[in-house]
Amino acid sequence: MRAYCPVPAAGLAALLADGTLPGPVHACVVDPAWRAGDPEVDEEQWEFEAQEQAAGSLDDDRGAVLAVDVPVPDGAEPLDGWIDLPGPIVLRDVAAVLTTDLAWFGVQELPGLLER
Repeated sequence: MRAYCPVPAAGLAALLADGTLPGPVHACVVDPAWRAGDPEVDEEQWEFEAQEQAAGSLDDDRGAVLAVDVPVPDGAEPLDGWIDLPGPIVLRDVAAVLTTDLAWFGVQELPGLLER
């Protein structure tokens, strides 16, 4: 499952330094209840909704949203799109990095994003 983890700049720096982000990590996912409420909406739009929600939760302008591919914990049910991942999030599981304005960057660009 693709999860969108809002992480402040300090957490991003720790991820770069240690290669992991300790859990639990609060993340936004496409909630099955969203799909059930409006089955005509395509998957891309639901993913965008999850990205927007994750980015909107960041108070730190230098923070970013990590797009990660992780298994859903057994018995975990999203609550309005949010789920707690037990962690840790490993750098190699990060597919992309999104800024608060939803600009996409490669993981290799994370050091430069922290310098902004």
